[in-house]
Amino acid sequence: MMARYWSLLVGLVVWGSAVATAQEVKSLPIAFVGVVNESGYGGAVFKEQVGDALLTALHSHPLLAVRDARDRLALPASLDAFCQVGKEMQVPAVLQVVVQRVNLRELKGARQTAISLEAQLVPTKMPALVLKAQAEGKGEDVAEGRAIAKAVSAVATAVVQQLNTLLSLRGQVLLPPAYAILPATYYKERDRLYQRTVRISLDMISGLPVGAEVVILKRGQPVAKGRVVEVDYGSSLVALTEVLPNLRLQSGDEVRVTFLPPRPERLPLPLAKEKEYKRVEHDFALALFLAGAGVAFLGE
Repeated sequence: MMARYWSLLVGLVVWGSAVATAQEVKSLPIAFVGVVNESGYGGAVFKEQVGDALLTALHSHPLLAVRDARDRLALPASLDAFCQVGKEMQVPAVLQVVVQRVNLRELKGARQTAISLEAQLVPTKMPALVLKAQAEGKGEDVAEGRAIAKAVSAVATAVVQQLNTLLSLRGQVLLPPAYAILPATYYKERDRLYQRTVRISLDMISGLPVGAEVVILKRGQPVAKGRVVEVDYGSSLVALTEVLPNLRLQSGDEVRVTFLPPRPERLPLPLAKEKEYKRVEHDFALALFLAGAGVAFLGE
């Protein structure tokens, strides 16, 4: 009996190892071309500091196989220049990072720093699908240099995590062809009018936030763009902003996320519903109270 048990256990271990090997995700080779500083803070040393921190964060992530290409291109550069570098280095994507803001303030003798970055991942063969992710990092220290270093390290880690989420978010159109493009939908409680909407398979469990931007593809070619306006369990609602003329979206069309906002703009749909329910419950209780007060007044 014991021999059969150990035989089964060894078999399970071997099977599990084989599955893990088969499911091992291959890393994505990318070329990091450098940093554009739009914040007005610092100079070449600061840009180098941000670039080094990003390379460290990228190297520590198993999904990305990054190559330092900061000497290949003078930034800022065009999408065509990015694609050319990617082709020369034989990588499918090129990454540049833009420092958008650096905020410094002094509080109780310490320097507090907040740095905002936007990562731009440009596929070598499809510049129409530029992927963007934004993140913010904070640092605090009595010395400004150390506060900046902490913020740079934090924002580099955050932006790489955003890229990881961005690259993993792939879904499809859910609605059948007859209902793929709906008439205008009006949400009174949110005061929004969605001219054309479509349901997609990505949801809050996938990590999709409200405000994310998506592209819908047919046979690998982008045919429509949209913005996520509601997130639910099992699906999300996308308001279409651009659609090719005479296009009919179909169930199963590929969906790629091209932009992640640093924070959701509204509550996910179930949470918003719960909040609205509590508000309605409160209003109903108030109405009962006022009605009761009115009856008591009339009784007197």
